[in-house]
Amino acid sequence: MLASPHTSRQKVRYALVLLSLGLLYGACGWLIDHFFTPDNPFPFTVWLPAGLAVAAVIRWGHRVWPALLLGALALQTLILGTTLPGALLAALGAAVGPLLGGMQIRRHCSGRLPFYRLGDVFRFLWAGVGLSALVSASGSLLAQAWWHYPGASAALQMLCAGWLADAAGTLFFAPPLLFLRRRGDIDPLPARASPLELASGSTATLLAAALLFLGLNDPHGLYTALPYLLIIPLMWTAARISLRSAHWLAFGILLLALAGAASGRGVFFGDTPGLALLNAGMMVLSQSVTLLIMGALIAERGSAEERLRRANHGLEEKVAERTAQLAESEARQKQLVDAAPFPLVLSRLSDGVITYANERAERMFKGRLRSTQGLTVDDFYVSTQTRDEVAALMRDKGQLRDHEVRLQDTGGRVFWALISCTLVRSAGTLHVITGINDISERKRLEHSLKTANEALRQHLNEIESLQSGLKEQLVRDPLTGVFNRRYLDDALPRVLAHTLALGKPVALLMLDADHFKRINDTYGHKAGDCVLSTLGARLRDSLRSNDMVCRYGGEEFLIVLPGMSLEHAIAKAEQLRKVVQQWPIEALDHTLNVTVSIGVACSPLHAEDAESLVHAADTALYVAKSSGRDRLCVAEPPAGVSPHPASLSS
Repeated sequence: MLASPHTSRQKVRYALVLLSLGLLYGACGWLIDHFFTPDNPFPFTVWLPAGLAVAAVIRWGHRVWPALLLGALALQTLILGTTLPGALLAALGAAVGPLLGGMQIRRHCSGRLPFYRLGDVFRFLWAGVGLSALVSASGSLLAQAWWHYPGASAALQMLCAGWLADAAGTLFFAPPLLFLRRRGDIDPLPARASPLELASGSTATLLAAALLFLGLNDPHGLYTALPYLLIIPLMWTAARISLRSAHWLAFGILLLALAGAASGRGVFFGDTPGLALLNAGMMVLSQSVTLLIMGALIAERGSAEERLRRANHGLEEKVAERTAQLAESEARQKQLVDAAPFPLVLSRLSDGVITYANERAERMFKGRLRSTQGLTVDDFYVSTQTRDEVAALMRDKGQLRDHEVRLQDTGGRVFWALISCTLVRSAGTLHVITGINDISERKRLEHSLKTANEALRQHLNEIESLQSGLKEQLVRDPLTGVFNRRYLDDALPRVLAHTLALGKPVALLMLDADHFKRINDTYGHKAGDCVLSTLGARLRDSLRSNDMVCRYGGEEFLIVLPGMSLEHAIAKAEQLRKVVQQWPIEALDHTLNVTVSIGVACSPLHAEDAESLVHAADTALYVAKSSGRDRLCVAEPPAGVSPHPASLSS
């Protein structure tokens, strides 16, 4: 990062850097204007100052803006002859574009070059190339339109030409400049080729490029595609040498291409004015983008291979060190086994033959476990499948920790054991050191605890089921299955408060079965219960899922309709009345035609609290029953509110 100019020496250095950068910016612009300006303005050239500006911002940060602004302003006025207002607009675009794109790359890459990771390359392409070129080209277009607007089509053509020129210049000039970093910055990947191979390959590639672009004349365009084959030695250089060498070689190739196009020679030269520079510019774009993307892929693969090689090398060193340590300790293995405070058994991995066991292991298995006995670990596993699983784990991982198995001693007693195994090499043979701990008592306790937990869980489930049933019984009417009065008194205030807070109405229907006492007196209370049960089911099936049906008392039902307006509530009430009227009810052995009277009230029109709203619906129900039954009646609104039609008869 460019040093902050706090001391006089730093200020002088800062000024020299800015001055050099501004002069170089102007020199690059003069070079392009003098040698590479085509006859037709649309076939673009390669605008080198754009690449210099982007590289400077990535290298030194935003402190270089004075050099970019002044260099671009001087280039516009002194070399290109642009008037001051237009030159100022073009200079602002030429400075702001690289600052925006370069700072994006600088923040993302944190000091590393944006060419070794594919994500960094894509950020360089869209920010350093695309965004920077678009802002710079827009500034040039505004400078042109300052005095004379060329029209939409011509303006778009000029914007495309400017963008392509800046993009080509950035792709051509920025990568080699960024590889000229401060001393000590080296390519992160080691070269795979010798210096002689680098020199011979680069020389041959440059000679082929010189032949194509300076020596070979192709007026009929037969060899126009040949220069694009030069990407092959560039990929070879990136893979075998380094990205730094590949980008500098690409810079040399493209420089020869531009030189040939400017001098009227080479495979790109033709009869059409500006065609050679157009072809050269297209080659700059295609070759640079291909090298950036493929180079990043090669670098990422090389980095992965290098990390893998280092990891393998480190692993080999650790394995060798461990092997040496095991060899040194082989003589002391038996002493350590004997001194262990728990049973230890040493066996061969290949055939399971027990080669040594300490005294504690022999007491556990109730017998001599020495190699002269010819015993194998298979003799002590209850299941051969368990033995095979342990052997497979040892071959895969080399060790085993706290693995539960069932074993048996020489007398046939079966017990649970916790084993831990480690694979060691002794005398060129793989052995398994197994530590054994009898956990039969622990397993018995675990089984008892598991049984107790299962019984407790079953008991808790029964309690929860009973609680759920009791809770349901508290809020449900046992006869009709709808909510009871207790639930209504608790839920209705909450529904009113919530729905009214959302700015929506709440409708209430108070419904009463007509002449219900006559049904009880004529057909009996069981028939009356059937009527109420069927009535509750029909009401429930005719309503929305969020509507609430409650048995208010006796043969009265109260229906809460959240979010429903008075007009829709009246329609719903009339629908319910017709449903009840048109479908007879089977009560025991009787078919009964039942009708209902309904009182309708709506909040906030009739009341905003639960008690007043229920009272309004109850009053409307009373009016409906007094008016002849089998009808609905709407509650009267409070004084000062426009009245609604009081009733609707069947």
